[in-house]
Amino acid sequence: MNYLKGEYQKQSSISIIEFEPWKNDTTEGIIRNFFTLLCKELRLYIPHISSILNEYIDLLLNEESVKPLKVVSKSLLKIFNKQKEPYKDIKTNLEQSKHKIVVFIDDIDRLNADEIKEVLCLIRNTANFPFVQFIVAYDKDYVCETLKRDGIYNPELYLEKFFNTEISLPKSEERIICNELLTRISKTINTIWGIPKEDTRIHDMVYYRSDDYTNSIIDCILVPKILYTIRDVIRFHNMFYLLSETYKEQGAETEIEFQDLFYLELLHYRYSNIYSVLCNTPLSILELNEYSLSLKTEAKEVIQNLNTGNQDIEIAYNILCYLFSHSRRNNSMYYLRNYYKYFMYRLDKKILTTSEFLMLEDIEEDNLGNNVDQMYKDKYPSEFENQILEILNQIPNDSSPRGNVIYEIVYKIITLILKYTKLRPLRDEVSTALIAHLRTLQCIDKKHLREMLNLFNLIDFNVKPTPYFDMDNFLMSILLKDNLAARLRTNIEADEYEIIHTFLSTTSNSIKASSGLTKFIENVRNNNKENNLLISLTELSNIQLNYFINCEDKLSRKGFALFYNCRENKNSVTQQVFLRNEALYIMKEEIEKTPDKYFKMFIRMGDSLHPEYNTVSPEPYCMAIFGGKDKFEAFLDSCNSNSVEEERVKNYWMLYKNNAYSPINFENQGNVQNKIDNCFRDEIRQLKELLYIKEQIDETGAIDDELTNKFKNNNLYIKLRGDILRIINNLKN
Repeated sequence: MNYLKGEYQKQSSISIIEFEPWKNDTTEGIIRNFFTLLCKELRLYIPHISSILNEYIDLLLNEESVKPLKVVSKSLLKIFNKQKEPYKDIKTNLEQSKHKIVVFIDDIDRLNADEIKEVLCLIRNTANFPFVQFIVAYDKDYVCETLKRDGIYNPELYLEKFFNTEISLPKSEERIICNELLTRISKTINTIWGIPKEDTRIHDMVYYRSDDYTNSIIDCILVPKILYTIRDVIRFHNMFYLLSETYKEQGAETEIEFQDLFYLELLHYRYSNIYSVLCNTPLSILELNEYSLSLKTEAKEVIQNLNTGNQDIEIAYNILCYLFSHSRRNNSMYYLRNYYKYFMYRLDKKILTTSEFLMLEDIEEDNLGNNVDQMYKDKYPSEFENQILEILNQIPNDSSPRGNVIYEIVYKIITLILKYTKLRPLRDEVSTALIAHLRTLQCIDKKHLREMLNLFNLIDFNVKPTPYFDMDNFLMSILLKDNLAARLRTNIEADEYEIIHTFLSTTSNSIKASSGLTKFIENVRNNNKENNLLISLTELSNIQLNYFINCEDKLSRKGFALFYNCRENKNSVTQQVFLRNEALYIMKEEIEKTPDKYFKMFIRMGDSLHPEYNTVSPEPYCMAIFGGKDKFEAFLDSCNSNSVEEERVKNYWMLYKNNAYSPINFENQGNVQNKIDNCFRDEIRQLKELLYIKEQIDETGAIDDELTNKFKNNNLYIKLRGDILRIINNLKN
């Protein structure tokens, strides 16, 4: 159109009118606007033409007529009581002036059916004047389809009545399409993502070819299969630019890969139905893996059912293969965490972005706690967990200096969050992400290994719900030379020994480490892997002992947990565990200093959840600590604090002793915990009664009715009672 305008403008004897019917709201507006433009041009060359044209417009738009009129006839003029015909007057004036007018009409495919027919009526009837030529540009498929829906049975034949020449423009060459797109898109990507215009990634994106060169449909560059004309290029680029600019305004452009956005928007531009499926019901063509999405085997069939042509199936499927089958970059769409970011024209502020997370580094530590707590409250649940894990999982894939900087920054931010946050749910989310990160233990180098192991010290393993963490497998990864070498992709040297030994010796999560080492040491011994150890079993046992030695409160639950892991050996037949003498000696000293603290931990109940059915046992190593039951009893006798804890232990020990030093089983005899809280006073009364009965039987060699009744009413079921019962039965015989 522009070319033809230029050619006509070279001829001064020709007037050019650019008529844009789509700028009018009604069919009446189309008529009035056209003739206004015609009048404005003709009055320069034909005197008095304005009055004739105005009269003609009034005739066409007369409120009493069926408007707009399709054909002006003599019979209609009689209805208006007109004595002359303005159409003939206009025609006569134009024939006499011989002044040529070319009317350019573009984009009638923007109009509805009535408006299209009104423009066609202008061309064929109401404005069909001599020396007036119409050049009309439109999407023929759209116009024909619109007219067909409006009742025109054969729209192509219908259009032939209006145009005596039709020129179908050829498709633009692929190289022109790609070059035009590359020129525009490279500027946008440079503006939004800061990537040089000459970057090969941009070029390769625009000139992308299918891997399947055997397919005749997509055996060449993909982009021209979607963008047919320069107009397509301009419209697509405008759409891509506005979308990219929005991500930039949100500070979220680094959350997505520009290549993935580019191809997704190509799909959006030409195949909106497939795009809608991806946006609203993605699992109809995608399947969910652990952290990513991939195409289902039946994806092509689903596309076919969306009523696209055969060619469309191959082109659309090729784009989907690019998005969900190629080797990917960090923020690729196929990662589950990133997927919906590509469908958010304005990113949801309740989503935590990488940029927001990294910005925490710049906040002063005094303000960090309040800032991060407020940020957590403003986001969706699990946003911190998901985003931190996403960032952590990306680190091992970057062995460049940039990767080192990233993990140092990320680890620092995580450390500060856990240090300053007051929110337990936030601590739990961070710990859960760290646990998942350490499960894989993928390292860049030795320095990264050291920093990564330090994350272990930040974890709170009391997260609820507790995520799975295989401590034994974790220790296998760092303590067996072959496994560690595979993680680091290098030979093991003294540096690795120092890193691992220091980590184990100084970890603040000593209970988790100590318990894990106990199982690890047992597995190594059972599987004869001692020759492959980075640190010997003796050293590992000493590390466990030092955990206990360095525990400030050895009589706490933590202290006992560390104490029980100080193992010397285990009897393979009886499975009895023997603790190290050093630990036993240290624990004895602690108990003698503060007996009541030990007594608080002394009584142990079994695992039964029934309140009246349970087993009550003493602290399992009490006799080993003191060197035998006699020495422990001597220790008990020496205690005289008269505290409730002391009374409880002494009473229990009397019951325990008279049960042949075996745990006491209570079954349907009242609430077991209440018995403990009551210091077993009722049980001691019954024990004394049993001792009295036995004493009387031993003295007299007989049992009277009174003693028999007392025995029957006594429900303390311990070994002493069984002994008395056997004596009674023997006396009866």
